[in-house]
Amino acid sequence: MSIQSNQAPVAKYERADYERAVINSALWAAAGDALGWMTELSRGKSGVEHRTGRKTVFETTEWKRLIGGRSGVTVDFPAGTYSDDTQLRLCVSRSIRGNGSFDVEAFAKVEVTAWQGYCLGAGIGSKAAAANLSKRGVNWFSNFFATDQQRYISAGGNGAAMRIQPHVWSASGTLDEMLNRVLRDALVTHGHPHGFCGAIFHSLCLWDTFSTRKVPSIESAMSFVSYMQEIPSAIERDSELASLWEPTWERETGKSLREAIHEFQLEAQSDISKIKKVFESSQSPDYHEILHKLGCLTEKYRGSGFKTALAALTLCQIYLPDRVEEALVRSANELESDTDTIATMAGAILGALAVNEPKWTLQDTAYIRKEAGRMVSIAQRERTSSFAYPDVSSWEPPSNQSDAVVRWQGSFALSGLGKLDPKGQEYKAGSAIWQWFDLPFGQSIFAKRRAVIKGNTSDKQMPRITPEPPVGLHGSQNNKQQERFNFTKEEAQKRGRGETENQKPLLRLERYPGLDKATDLIISSGFDNEVIGRLINLSIEETGGIEAAVGLSAIVAKARLARIRRK
Repeated sequence: MSIQSNQAPVAKYERADYERAVINSALWAAAGDALGWMTELSRGKSGVEHRTGRKTVFETTEWKRLIGGRSGVTVDFPAGTYSDDTQLRLCVSRSIRGNGSFDVEAFAKVEVTAWQGYCLGAGIGSKAAAANLSKRGVNWFSNFFATDQQRYISAGGNGAAMRIQPHVWSASGTLDEMLNRVLRDALVTHGHPHGFCGAIFHSLCLWDTFSTRKVPSIESAMSFVSYMQEIPSAIERDSELASLWEPTWERETGKSLREAIHEFQLEAQSDISKIKKVFESSQSPDYHEILHKLGCLTEKYRGSGFKTALAALTLCQIYLPDRVEEALVRSANELESDTDTIATMAGAILGALAVNEPKWTLQDTAYIRKEAGRMVSIAQRERTSSFAYPDVSSWEPPSNQSDAVVRWQGSFALSGLGKLDPKGQEYKAGSAIWQWFDLPFGQSIFAKRRAVIKGNTSDKQMPRITPEPPVGLHGSQNNKQQERFNFTKEEAQKRGRGETENQKPLLRLERYPGLDKATDLIISSGFDNEVIGRLINLSIEETGGIEAAVGLSAIVAKARLARIRRK
């Protein structure tokens, strides 16, 4: 396996050059999404013409689309409206803390569940994953959903691959560190190798693009697939994935993770070999032929995480950075393919090398640029702020799509993220209303809400009023951790004096810290009987039911059995 650099690409750039590359990558990714979403699943050129007034799209424009299924509404969208690709990418970006860590719990339980209320163009797998995360007792590492249409272990779509770019943009350490964050991110929603390996593959394409300042070759693609053999070892180094996720995944799939990764590698290598033959047989490879050979024009593989990431890479090899606009237009007009997601991944790669920003009209350009700039600051190890999420231990996710928009302090609000400022026309569909809103930090969303919202949500459901202070990469966040764990004042004083080093301060917790943190505490205690008992009691007292206690007990039992088997 040969990847050009194990160290973060940021070290190879002057700050201004890196900032320009990241911002262009972010903007072109959003542009590809916005252009491709106009034609996605359009049922041919007549469908494109019905939406946009023309049979072929060359730039973003005002258009219309049916939202919410057959019983939904036809909406007039402004030029440059982006879809779930960019929405979830911004969710990931906000979840990256000022110190460079990825807050996977906030991403899974706050961002993804709130996203249900404003998602546009989302796939079946991503929506099923979000709905399941709304359940009490389901956490980022235990989201093994199963519906009539989709199961977690068969979720191999590109909903993870399309959103992982911020992990590359913000990277300041090693390749392995970045890929661990990508893996945690992807496994929240996608349990099939096409899904999570596709996310790894695209992140390696983008990492290599920034490192070498050129589009990766077909030979590089082969090396990226070879790197997938490191995934099982990476999971073994992650206590939560190793103890909690992997045993359940292997039981549900009926095979070992290493076996599944090996099977994926053989399939991926076969796909790359097909593409290599196309490039070797012609000086002007045909993109449509490549899509056909990959199966990306079929219903089965149209949205495959790996295949679309590979298609995006080949599109970049055909057009190169000086023709980025042409590449995205070509993707958007391949109507039987996943037009927007291939374009958004190609936009991220080619954008990193592009000289100019997109000229097309684009939604939330200022906010996309702002978040990209924050990723640059994190990569540069500068003092950077973090989004002030509510306390996840007391967070109650919206139970469905219509409940994400709530009433708070006399206004509309998006649960977990902040107040909403209504804009423009209301689109009514039965007891629901779709409407544009502005969030306080600069993002605009087209959200679904109930026509009549009963009651007001509590402050604990909303972001903290005072943003978390900026921290450097190694800045202290002890105050944040202490707030989450809610030690008594006496205990906090003892901890400050170092008097509890060999004691069990966890037994004095006053509140249940949530499933994720409770599991961490139990594992780090060595499955101490008193710690387990205390946390189970707190889960019962805090929730007033048995669900949290049962969920915690089941996860602890799985983790304990996994450790016993390894011994």
